[in-house]
Amino acid sequence: MRTFWPAIAALLGAQGVTAQTTTTAIPRWCGKPYESGSPNINPGGQLEPPKPSSTPLLFVQVEPRHNIYVSSEKTATFIVDAALSQYHGEPYRNSTQQLGDPDVQPFNDLYFNILLESTDQVLVTNNVSVNSTDNLFDFDISTLKPQLDAYEIVLSGASADGNQTFTATTKLFYLPDKTTGSVTKIDNLNGGLLFRNNATNNEFVPFIAFGFYTSYGGYLELSLDNVKKYYDLGYSAIHPVSSYSPNLTVILDYFDELNLPFQYDMRGTYQNLTSVEEEVNLAKDYSTLLTWYTADEPDGNQDPFNATSLAYDTITKIDKYHPVGVVLNCQNYFFDEYSQGADFLMEDAYPIGINATWSKKWDTPCNTTYGDCGCDNCLGELQDVSNRIDDLARYQEYLGQSPKPIWAVPQSFDGEQYWDRNPTEDETWVMNQLSLNHGAKSIMMWTFPTLDHLATANSLQSKVITKSPVLDLLTGTQPQALSIPGHQLLDVAYWIVGSQALVSVVNLAYAETSSEISIQLPFDAAAISSTPWGSVDWKLSGNALEVQGLNATATSLVILDL
Repeated sequence: MRTFWPAIAALLGAQGVTAQTTTTAIPRWCGKPYESGSPNINPGGQLEPPKPSSTPLLFVQVEPRHNIYVSSEKTATFIVDAALSQYHGEPYRNSTQQLGDPDVQPFNDLYFNILLESTDQVLVTNNVSVNSTDNLFDFDISTLKPQLDAYEIVLSGASADGNQTFTATTKLFYLPDKTTGSVTKIDNLNGGLLFRNNATNNEFVPFIAFGFYTSYGGYLELSLDNVKKYYDLGYSAIHPVSSYSPNLTVILDYFDELNLPFQYDMRGTYQNLTSVEEEVNLAKDYSTLLTWYTADEPDGNQDPFNATSLAYDTITKIDKYHPVGVVLNCQNYFFDEYSQGADFLMEDAYPIGINATWSKKWDTPCNTTYGDCGCDNCLGELQDVSNRIDDLARYQEYLGQSPKPIWAVPQSFDGEQYWDRNPTEDETWVMNQLSLNHGAKSIMMWTFPTLDHLATANSLQSKVITKSPVLDLLTGTQPQALSIPGHQLLDVAYWIVGSQALVSVVNLAYAETSSEISIQLPFDAAAISSTPWGSVDWKLSGNALEVQGLNATATSLVILDL
């Protein structure tokens, strides 16, 4: 996001930060020179796919279902994966044979214990099928002592004959219950948030943040009426963009009064660790604190590689009850380094109204090694949003990481000599819903106040997406993509939870589609329960959703009974 501040140099003198980047006199964005006359230099920092193994690998992983548990909870869950991989894991033979036994048996199951590293206390004993993922195992977490430090966890697994062994490690946080303010968890299985405060009767409930980055000094600070106007639009969360000031508590107090969850922004101070401490202590006990936000486009600004991690460590020493996010601007520039200091990642590809090949601001070409057109390596298409989300997910796969949730920061602005116009209402809805189709778990747009018709348009969508039944379906599982033959510009995904399915259809075409569209569903559907979003008159024929034509950039949500 650039509307409130221009790109700034890294604060190399900030307390506790050791610069690990090379600074030059050449102005760069995402490592690329962007001023006319600068030399054309490959920025480097691209993350490439790992080299595939010549032999099969079994990639065993374990992690808690939730990133934290609190002492009022008695049951916790581990997620165990035993995936076959070309890139990560230990060598795997698909057969077993007991010593002295001539019979060869297939290696179909991995037998394992999950235990505390410090005491060898066994928490789970079980087995999973080879090449399976997302296996869930409950255990009694109340046998552990709540503490602020993580428990080191080890999974020790083997084939039935014991000749092939595999290990995996993770951390388990079982924290003393928090008696003031809110608690926010990440669901590591489905990527969503669970939020608890006094307004939820101190019960964890599924939560999707849907709202705006919002000007503080130019809007919220002017009047509490402006806060109320935002709240009345029905957004589920807000992100005040402010400089650190003790006067901010007036607004934060009012968020508590309204029960408007907020993301606390430290973009201007996150490299000053003394300030980070002060700000965390200021906000950590608010009932509406949702998440922390440290670096705003650290890759674009070329902040020190370790800056996000230093801020993360400082925050979590004080508060482990709220996750930390950063927004990445670049398409592929030192992803691993800048993503280290975050529990969830945000993307902010802004494709509407740009010239993707020529910078109107800098009067230079834009390509992979030169220029800044406002959206790094974009095409100027709606698909830039989903492509960027897919990129961030793929990079985590390259690194063999358990996936961090991804949030979208869709465009709701124009200007700065990059963007000729605001999105239309339809384009806004497309970018939001496209993000969800590709796995985004929250939506925080840039920027508010926006045009009245865009504020209203997003308000309408927020009231559907952040409420049951759509909320429960979106947070209850991960989306599955559907390819529709003959309709390459239809982006379709579905979620199945219990006895219902949610189908999301996004028409990326800027022209009306008059031919019949049939979406063949890979599951049995009994009836259309409701169409909570959109005006498309879908019919269910067997296991196919059908309609005679679609309007340009149409969006639709359909709930089916199974």
